Amino acid sequence: MKTVTLISLLPALLLLACSCSISAAGIGNKKSSVYVDYEYGKLTEVIVGLENGKSPDISAPWFEDAMKILPEDEAEISRATAGLNWKKLIYPDSGKSESQLLAEENNALIAVLQKLGVKVYRPNEITEEYIIKNYGKDALINGYSQDFPRDNALIIGNNIIEFNLRTPIRRVDISGFKDIFREKAKDETVKWFSMPHTELLAPVSNDIPLLEGGDFMQLGETILVGNSLNPNVGSNEAGYRWIKSILGDKFNFIRVPLVEEILHLDCALSIPKRGLAIICPEAFVNGIPDCIKDWDLIKVSLKDAKRLAVNGLPVDEKNYIMSHNKAVSNSYLKAELEKRGITVHMVYFNTHNGEGGSIRCATLALKRAID
Repeated sequence: MKTVTLISLLPALLLLACSCSISAAGIGNKKSSVYVDYEYGKLTEVIVGLENGKSPDISAPWFEDAMKILPEDEAEISRATAGLNWKKLIYPDSGKSESQLLAEENNALIAVLQKLGVKVYRPNEITEEYIIKNYGKDALINGYSQDFPRDNALIIGNNIIEFNLRTPIRRVDISGFKDIFREKAKDETVKWFSMPHTELLAPVSNDIPLLEGGDFMQLGETILVGNSLNPNVGSNEAGYRWIKSILGDKFNFIRVPLVEEILHLDCALSIPKRGLAIICPEAFVNGIPDCIKDWDLIKVSLKDAKRLAVNGLPVDEKNYIMSHNKAVSNSYLKAELEKRGITVHMVYFNTHNGEGGSIRCATLALKRAID
C-alpha cells in the first residue's frame, strides 16, 4: 500500500483552504480558437509585442503622475527621452536605438517560447503616419507603444475583450490586434466585444470604466482584478463593476486595491503553479487576497516589485520565464522556483523593464489551459 503523507497532501489542502472557488467548470470550450482558464495552465498560443513606439511628450498632463510607478533612475531617463520616436532614441553605450534593443529582447523571448512549443503571433505595425491619419496629429502628444500587448485586451474562457485603457500612451495600439482577433472570432464559439471607449485626448474621470489586462489574474472561475491607487494608470473600480456586469454570472471577480507605486496586479503577484505564488505583500492595500493567502508564498519587497521582479510568465506548471536586467538579477526568485521543481528560463529584458513592463506585460495569452 502506498503511504500518503501530510506533506504530499499539502498542495491540495492549501487549495481547499481558499475562501473562493477556483473551479474551472463552465468556463468554455478548450478546443475553441481562444481559451484561457488558469494563469498557470499550459500556454500554447500567445501574442508577443513589437518594438515600435514613441515616448510621450513631457507636456502631457498625465506624465509626472505616471512616473511614480518607475524607480527614480528610470523616471529620469523617461523625462530625458520624452517625445522621441524609439527608432531615433539612440543609446551611446551600445549605439543601438530603443527599437533595436526591444527587438533583440523580443527575439530572445520568442526563442524560449517556441522552444517550449508555444505558437507566437505578432501585432500589425503602427506608425506615426498611421496615428496621424486615423487618430489625428494631436494624439501623438500621448506617444504610443506596441511593446506590451497584455493590457489592451484579455481572453477569459472563449471571450475576447478589448479594454478601455486609462494609460494614454496605450490607447491606440489596440489597432494592431484587429487582424488576429478577426481571424480568431471566425470560430462561432468565440465572443469578441469591446468596452465603451473614452475620447482619445479628454481627461478621464473615475466614473468611466477603465481596465488594463495586467490587472487580471485568472484562477478558473475566480478572477482577481487589481486597482492601483495611482490616478493615471491601471484599472479602476468602475471598470471592475463593468466586467462584473458583463461576465459576473459566470465568473467571480474580486477587486484588489493596490498601492499607487504599483502599476498592475501582475507587478505584485505571479502564480507559477497550483498553490504557489510570488507576491509583494506591501503592494496590497487590504492585505493578501483570501483565496491565496494560505498558499506557499515567495515574498518580495516593494522595491523589487517596482523593478518588475514579479512580472514573469508561467508557460506551464514546470516552466517559467523570468526577466533580468542591469539592476536586478532575480537570482533569489530563480533559486526559490527551482527548489519547487520549476525550470526557470531567464531572458535579459533591460529595455522593456525601463519602459515599465516585463515578460508577462510583453505577452497576451490566446490559448492556455490546465490538463
